[in-house]
Amino acid sequence: MLDFPIVPPIVLHQPARRELTTLNEARALLDELLAERRFVKWREMLERLDAVKTEEDAIEAIGALRELLVMEHLA
Repeated sequence: MLDFPIVPPIVLHQPARRELTTLNEARALLDELLAERRFVKWREMLERLDAVKTEEDAIEAIGALRELLVMEHLA
């Protein structure tokens, strides 16, 4: 399910403009964020993305990721 599309894409403004269009791209972003700082919320979100098995799981995980990125002022 890592190729599941993110529609509309998540647009990041920090540290540089970037669009996330698939779960795989979102997972790569979380890997980068975890490399910078060990933040429990990033780790939990990565686990949630890795646990996606259905379309419904993917939609819910994408929504949660959008909320987290907005709360962290990245999107």
